[in-house]
Amino acid sequence: MHCYPLSIHMHVHSAYTLRSLAAYWFASASRETVRISNEQGNPARVIQSGSGPHDQVLATIKRMPFPLNNREFVGRVVCAKDTNGDLLITAVPVDDVVDFGLSTRTVRAVSRALSRFTPYGESQCKVTLILYLDAGGVIPTRVVESKIPLALSAVGDLRDEFQRDDEIDKMERDELARVIKDEQQVYSEDEDSLIQRVQDKLGALKEEDFEELESPDYLVKMKLNTMGAAGGVGRATTVVDASIEVCAAWEMAKMSREQLKKPSLWKTLTAVNSHNHVYHTVCDYVNAPGFLPREFVVRQVWQHQDAEKLVVIYESFEHADYPMRSEYVRGSSMTCSAYVQLPTVAGVPQTRVTSTSEIDMGGNLPRIAQKIGTLRFLRSLSATRNRFDKSPEIDGATRALNVGLIADHVEQYSEEENALLEEGEKHFAVFKEMKAKSLRMSSPLTTGEIAFKKKDSHAWGRATTTVRTRPEEVLAFLWDTMRRSARREDDLEKGVEEQVNRHNMLVYNKKRTPKIIADRDFLGRVVWKKEGEGFVLVTCPEKSEARPITGGVVRGKYPSTMKIKRKNDKETTLEYVIQIDFGGSLRTWLTNAYVGLNLRRVTAIQEYFLELRKMEDYDADDGKVLGVRLMHPGGENGKKPWQKVRDVVEKHRSLEKLSVEFDWLVGFLEEVVRGKWVTSGSVSTKLECLSEKEARKIGRSLMPALKQRKTVVAGLHQWKMQNRSMVELFERYDWVESMVLEVAQEVMKTAPWGLMWRVCTGAALSVLDIVTDVVVILVYTGNEETRGYGYSLLGMLVGSMVLQLMIVFLQNRKKPWAMAKEMLVVITGLKAPW
Repeated sequence: MHCYPLSIHMHVHSAYTLRSLAAYWFASASRETVRISNEQGNPARVIQSGSGPHDQVLATIKRMPFPLNNREFVGRVVCAKDTNGDLLITAVPVDDVVDFGLSTRTVRAVSRALSRFTPYGESQCKVTLILYLDAGGVIPTRVVESKIPLALSAVGDLRDEFQRDDEIDKMERDELARVIKDEQQVYSEDEDSLIQRVQDKLGALKEEDFEELESPDYLVKMKLNTMGAAGGVGRATTVVDASIEVCAAWEMAKMSREQLKKPSLWKTLTAVNSHNHVYHTVCDYVNAPGFLPREFVVRQVWQHQDAEKLVVIYESFEHADYPMRSEYVRGSSMTCSAYVQLPTVAGVPQTRVTSTSEIDMGGNLPRIAQKIGTLRFLRSLSATRNRFDKSPEIDGATRALNVGLIADHVEQYSEEENALLEEGEKHFAVFKEMKAKSLRMSSPLTTGEIAFKKKDSHAWGRATTTVRTRPEEVLAFLWDTMRRSARREDDLEKGVEEQVNRHNMLVYNKKRTPKIIADRDFLGRVVWKKEGEGFVLVTCPEKSEARPITGGVVRGKYPSTMKIKRKNDKETTLEYVIQIDFGGSLRTWLTNAYVGLNLRRVTAIQEYFLELRKMEDYDADDGKVLGVRLMHPGGENGKKPWQKVRDVVEKHRSLEKLSVEFDWLVGFLEEVVRGKWVTSGSVSTKLECLSEKEARKIGRSLMPALKQRKTVVAGLHQWKMQNRSMVELFERYDWVESMVLEVAQEVMKTAPWGLMWRVCTGAALSVLDIVTDVVVILVYTGNEETRGYGYSLLGMLVGSMVLQLMIVFLQNRKKPWAMAKEMLVVITGLKAPW
């Protein structure tokens, strides 16, 4: 017999009362038990008692490991109010006999539970759960204790249901931002001296004294000055999609719930006044024997420099409340974070954040360790940028504006513009005159080819695909040259040099290249024109005195033409032709190799608009395209498609929404995309009660079903009918069936079943060959007349193996483990699988 207490504090939003929280707990007790029982394959029943809705009898069977009998629990759950105002929910055992509708052999167990809900402040309550368990019979203690966490996890589920961490953090940040923006502050001489001292020291450092560092986020520029402090002085700069007050409030919210979730041994923030705080933190950065945790005590002060600039200053100091302790190493730091308001973009505030910091971790750490500490602080600016990133909203607003401008376009075209458009049309003639070679594209939904024009050393490339949106949306997307989604890590400079009118502009782009090759820049005139129910977009290289060729940079050419044709009300066809000339002395074959990479632009456009589509707009064609994307996700090399499923789900609005409704979706899709060859199985659990373990089992069972049928459609139907949840899923979202069907067809194209048969057959024949050789040698050596033949065969067999072992040794002499494995393969005769 064991008693297990557990208590937690949780925040309850003001829209919820303590009574409603207890009511939810009371009502969900049965649902939680039924859910867990369904996941484990155990039956459960809820019986309404006659005394009222606050009184229920709950019966369930818990599975026990073999050879123990399963345990049956029957208890009465009652909700009541305590004399001091607390709400109580009690569970006590009863002797009722429950018919579960099936034959069971169980042992009656006993459990008692008390849940107490105590008000804790204005918007919180304390929940305490005390659980008593007697599993009945003779049972090891460790078995009982292994089941306890499952029962106690219901309290954690309750907190997750009602937690409002993000809302509370936002409320506190908004209040701090309001104080920063609206409330007048009075600074003491000491505070003014602190701000001036830090700014003078860190601001006096010249930009040329900083060395640019490789940043994990290319939108955050990181630099390091190794002069002075042990860890040097680091500087990071980026642009954040928020106002200066919001950015500063985020920086100073050290005790937010999000910040408290980050690993630290201790953290406190004491307010001296509304603009001055004492921040004390202890962190174990290394977490290894011999390295003590680091402790920092700093003053945090913010101040408006003017209406468009604000600074937050940090400086270490000695404080009576935080004396030095032997178990910690006291570090020191000095930081100046400057926030400068920039013009808004698409109605979104913009702030340039520059954070300069000098950190000394203390102790006898080597300089490289001190440097790592400085860089770790600078990386936090990337988290700030990502936290407030409004790129989809900004791009969407600009695209909507461009759609309106395109629809209202009535301007006339000049002779030069018409000549440029005619030149762009000629680009397609190359593929009619010359024989083109097909290219392998990143997505099978995109076709690509390459061709060479007579007397032209640089290749032309063409790609065609279909996008799930209107032609106006595609043109508006492409016309926004400075869109966030077009930013690349190798962009050194990019901008519109001249905006002639709504359909004509001059664009400049400077690209970073490998160090052994000079950087390249491109200057091109871009013009679009309506053509039937679609548009044509042409880019031609151009010279301009405003953008002369500078030293150390080679001017390249990138002529291109894109035809944007309406296919139907929902789809648009893209036909894209390009020719790349990087200029300089680069080999032609190297330039031509980049043609295929740049043709992927049309695939990127297709994927971009698919990611934006809403679930309510999805149809079977969308499901097909999603299935192809799952099998051909692109992105990071070295990963298999099933290892990128989560990334694909997070990028697509519809899949992400579906994954919120069904938390097992990612695991299910990973198994479907992987197409592992396993034995078949079925799951009868309904959709609402499906667990991730069961979903993965269903996903793995798809490939055996496909193998058992002649066609993919028949195999998918068999798989669907043997899993109840899939029937319900496909009925609720019909596009999901099209998605899974497309994945199944893609998997079948590369199914390894034939290869596995050939490999296994080859391995068996190889081993059989050695066995027959040994038998023949034994027969020959057993007879005096043929003994010489036997020794000859033995010599040839041994010589062959020795020769193979010598080759293995020479190939793997520096890799002992690989050499041992290869030698074992030679000796056993299993050469065919390898």
